[in-house]
Amino acid sequence: MPYFTNQDGYELYYEQLNPNSKKCTVILLHGFASSLQFFKEQIKVLKNHYRIICFDALGHGKSDHPKELNLSKNMRDEIIRDLEDLLEHLNVKGPYGIIGHSLTGGMIGQLICKKHPEDVKFLILLNSGYINTDNVLRNIFYNLLPYMIRINFLDVIDDSIVDILDNTKPYIVQALSNSLYDVNLSKDEIDMILESQIFGMVNEIKEYKPSYIKCPTLIVGGRLDNFAPEQMAEELHHKIPHSKLEIVDFAGHFGPAQRGERYNKIILEFIKSIH
Repeated sequence: MPYFTNQDGYELYYEQLNPNSKKCTVILLHGFASSLQFFKEQIKVLKNHYRIICFDALGHGKSDHPKELNLSKNMRDEIIRDLEDLLEHLNVKGPYGIIGHSLTGGMIGQLICKKHPEDVKFLILLNSGYINTDNVLRNIFYNLLPYMIRINFLDVIDDSIVDILDNTKPYIVQALSNSLYDVNLSKDEIDMILESQIFGMVNEIKEYKPSYIKCPTLIVGGRLDNFAPEQMAEELHHKIPHSKLEIVDFAGHFGPAQRGERYNKIILEFIKSIH
């Protein structure tokens, strides 16, 4: 199985399919607590036309898993760095297309557009949004939020974030105590890191203006998505200039796997329209 060693010495699993394709290279970015295997329905059809590159981020899938859990560390910079190193390892040059799933995979795709605008030919965001949950604490916190808060997130956080955080803290601490990792921190230390992470996430959302995304962008949401609701996809569509929005009926957060045929049709039509 193919692995490459990242700058921290960890072995990361990757896959490259149809490397001799003369058409566009497509990079797949999975979400938090997922893996490249999530895209198996998309890979089945994309590999027939395009060069596909995907990898399991550190701590995910077949890649190395750190023995210690760093609660204050966000993954975005390391994932972008690891992707850059993988592309260099495979001698891949731009332009390439990016497909990102969920909040973390989609947001990292958006950030790559900011860092490498000249290299990104197109961006496809599947069941994504404008929130970055690339951290264990942020992910647990967001998973605890009721659906009604998620669909009105931008309106709710200004007035209620302190109360929401206070109500979720006990459950987050309990989740960490049940973790496979050893979290050798006191409750006060966890509280301090948690507040820093969540208030930091809220500030990022308020300041986030993805007008830097200039490439053709497709946003695909699921009508039944409780994690990244269709309202979030619609708001992301408003934030990204000249983007295209598709909402898939009878599709939840894992729509690309649940309704692969429908998602694949939308994805392929979009890519072909660019060419």
